[in-house]
Amino acid sequence: MIDIHHHCLPGVDDGPRELSEAVDLCAAAAEEGIETIVATPHVLRGRWPTFSRRELESRLTELQSRVGATPRLLLGSEYFFSHDMADLLREGTSVFPLAAGRYVLLELPANSVPPMFNQPLYRAQLEGWLPILAHPERNTVFQAGPELLEALIEHGLRVQVTATSLTGAFGAQARQAAETFLRRGLVHFVATNAHSKDKRPPRMKEALAALRDIVGGAAAQALTVENPRAVIENRPLPYEPEPQEMPSPGLFTRLRSFFRP
Repeated sequence: MIDIHHHCLPGVDDGPRELSEAVDLCAAAAEEGIETIVATPHVLRGRWPTFSRRELESRLTELQSRVGATPRLLLGSEYFFSHDMADLLREGTSVFPLAAGRYVLLELPANSVPPMFNQPLYRAQLEGWLPILAHPERNTVFQAGPELLEALIEHGLRVQVTATSLTGAFGAQARQAAETFLRRGLVHFVATNAHSKDKRPPRMKEALAALRDIVGGAAAQALTVENPRAVIENRPLPYEPEPQEMPSPGLFTRLRSFFRP
């Protein structure tokens, strides 16, 4: 697997605090079959300090030297969306695209979608950037209205679902939304969003089994290997699922999904 969303750099956000913890997290990822990690420290102004590319690359190099050859570590970031997105990308001092390419990982608040969200995305796309939305299955707006996510995909947004959402780690509603998005062809990547070996580990094997049950082996391979490889090689995605209309589930189905373990 190639993991394009992973908080493994020590001392930069809510991931590992110490280098030893970061080494343990990467070792756990390797045990789960993850061969390449794109480190994605949060870019959230006002909550954590903003680190320069040089500082992040230095921490990445030190971590790689301690980890060894596997997993291979590349640099990116997870940018908390703001309307000056295109300006920040143009400056290149705080938001770092994944693996130094054109794909950019961004996140939204858990309970809203900012007004006029599509306009800054369009501006960024005009300048050649390719936005990827992290974990929309945990956003209450997208949970209630997958058609909004589909509309954004039609305008160039790509979508990453967190692996452990498929195993219930973020609750029944996130799990149901993730499954719905996958069945509707609204997902382009599955990544771990790992933060620590103990509290938010990169449990990929269990999630991959669930993913295969939902979309089949070929699509699961595309979402975890082929599309992520295209990101780190900075080329178009080989797998672009066609969005599908799905009938609204009945009350019994929704209740059964909510009470799933």
